[in-house]
Amino acid sequence: MSLYSQEVSSGARKLVIVLVLISAVFMIGVQPFMTAPALDTIQVAQFERIDKFYAEGNPAAPLIENTPAMVGFFFAQWTMLSFIGGLVLFIIAKPLYNGVKWAKAIALICLAMPSIGGAYMLVPWMNFVSSSPDAGFPPAVIIMAAGLIPYFAIVMAGKSSAIEKAILFTIFTLLGVAAAYTFGNGHAAHRILIGHPMLPQYGPDIFVLNYARTAGWIAVLGLTAAIYLLAMRKEVGWWIGLSAGAVTGFTGLLTHYYRHVTVDYLLQGLAGLAIVAILLIPMVKRLLIGNVEQKGTISEKFHSA
Repeated sequence: MSLYSQEVSSGARKLVIVLVLISAVFMIGVQPFMTAPALDTIQVAQFERIDKFYAEGNPAAPLIENTPAMVGFFFAQWTMLSFIGGLVLFIIAKPLYNGVKWAKAIALICLAMPSIGGAYMLVPWMNFVSSSPDAGFPPAVIIMAAGLIPYFAIVMAGKSSAIEKAILFTIFTLLGVAAAYTFGNGHAAHRILIGHPMLPQYGPDIFVLNYARTAGWIAVLGLTAAIYLLAMRKEVGWWIGLSAGAVTGFTGLLTHYYRHVTVDYLLQGLAGLAIVAILLIPMVKRLLIGNVEQKGTISEKFHSA
């Protein structure tokens, strides 16, 4: 059983495993110590913004009052998911190198944790810290890179044509990007829903945030599951990816229709629709869930067993 095509050298396999293990070390022993001071910096800036808004009589003050507690909770959860993922990567390193299919799928999920979590962590840094002259480089970018580099190394390891690699790169990128964007938008929606002064008697432009929060977070689970299942070449992964993409797209566009003060929900919607459109292309579907026994197909090159 080989994760890569037979044409890929053992040296290339070793390189992938080295990248994975470096990331695992980072996820276990470095990321927690980067997250904690970054979180402290963000929360200090958030409390300063809250005090400033209340002093100015800014009506947005109640909407951000719960933000420090929320980022404190979710930063910790994403960091713990990365910690667990790093341990799992060490445990499955040998079957991953030997090409066991489930090991590849699990590795992609583990590496998605710092990638998605880092993308989420970047948003409050940009909103509250980046304008400061002493802000420095966002730690979240390093966290994202620690997951993304080996993630794409695994996805692109098999030998195939440029267009085949482009398809694989695009679909596995979109699944992760949409998950990160949708989770972040759900966080913003939840913040407004629980902090709005008119709670629970708010109008449709606020009520629609329930879609972005609840349906959006459920879609995140579907998008993440699709990464694993499509790496396993399971047909159910295609259906889950299609469904999660549709929910992501619909909730993003619906929320943007009522709340178009930013483009965040629009971008979420477009990412979801892009997933749906790409998965519906027959060539892509055959690539992801085609007959593995077909010799010389794209599916064999990426999912050879």
